[in-house]
Amino acid sequence: MHASGFVFRYANSWLARPKAFAIDPLSLPLTPNQYSSTRMFGVLDDATPDNWGRRALLATHKQHPQNEVEWLLASRGAGVGCLLFSASRNLLPTLHQPPRFEDLEKIMVGLDQVEKGNVDLPAEIARLFEFGSSMGGARPKVTVTHEGKEWIAKFGRSDDVFDQPRAEFASLQMADAAGLPAAGHKLVEVAGKPVLMVERFDRHEGAGREHYVSCNSLISTEKPRMRVDAVESAVSYSRIADVLKKVCDDATFDMRELYKRMAFNVLIGNSDDHLKQTGVLLTSASGYSLAPVFDVLPHPTQLGLQALIIGNEGRVSSVSNLLSTPERFGLGADEARSIVTDMYAVVREASGFFEAAGCSGADVRMLSNVCTRFAADLV
Repeated sequence: MHASGFVFRYANSWLARPKAFAIDPLSLPLTPNQYSSTRMFGVLDDATPDNWGRRALLATHKQHPQNEVEWLLASRGAGVGCLLFSASRNLLPTLHQPPRFEDLEKIMVGLDQVEKGNVDLPAEIARLFEFGSSMGGARPKVTVTHEGKEWIAKFGRSDDVFDQPRAEFASLQMADAAGLPAAGHKLVEVAGKPVLMVERFDRHEGAGREHYVSCNSLISTEKPRMRVDAVESAVSYSRIADVLKKVCDDATFDMRELYKRMAFNVLIGNSDDHLKQTGVLLTSASGYSLAPVFDVLPHPTQLGLQALIIGNEGRVSSVSNLLSTPERFGLGADEARSIVTDMYAVVREASGFFEAAGCSGADVRMLSNVCTRFAADLV
């Protein structure tokens, strides 16, 4: 980091390793060159605490990070992916175990205080947040260990319009039923409240870590050189498809999978489908594949527009827009309609999924109405 922005260069020792890989194959290719950017490099930003994680760290640290590099160091290796950060050239940071599943009740005691910005948490609770709250996103969550794995425990909030942990669990169940590879998940009750447990797909038993790059990173370095209208067009599902062509081992398969996910998001009303909600995992020496589905649920108060451009109608959430540019995903018109129809065959049964998740009658009606709003377009 310097006065005009950020610089990055691979160490010669890394370049000499037989299994060395580029941490971002498009923005930071594996070369001896120095790379510069006016903002934090996207793949590093992926691993940096964001929103909720920052609030949790502010509540548990007397000395607050003063810049983006210090936020990286504060993550203590708990962020998404396999990257660790150290202020030393030679020493790795000390890795701390996340809190245990059995600590969740104690963690929930401090949730409201963290959300309110309380910086005087009891020492025991502060410790639990310190080593478990470095994930991104706006909502309260913490990483815990359970049954030999790492899980993200996601909580509801007092101001939620509906029961989000139960709704997200039901949505992940729908994704599974629709043939989408959803992250492992289960619904538990802690202190009388529902908690959604989502298995970390970037972690494996025995401290194994997988390298992850979000689509926000894979297209981010192009943005500073683009006109505003070009930036807008880049923030699209078809642009993600173009990126998958470049980095995935089986791009044809992953582009089709991306289209299915786009259709699912539109049909269930998941309008929070921004670039950080899709990413890839390094699965071979230099090739990637789409990471499992995560963070999907209806957003009843934000219907009508997706976060990303879908097709010729821009961000408009509609079946006609879904079907407008199938060729960008390597699909024919009939194949695209078949995918949308198959997705809807599951989504139209949404009420059963929400009921099975224990949603209230009012939540079932509200969320099911969102998921069946395109019935007339798919008869």
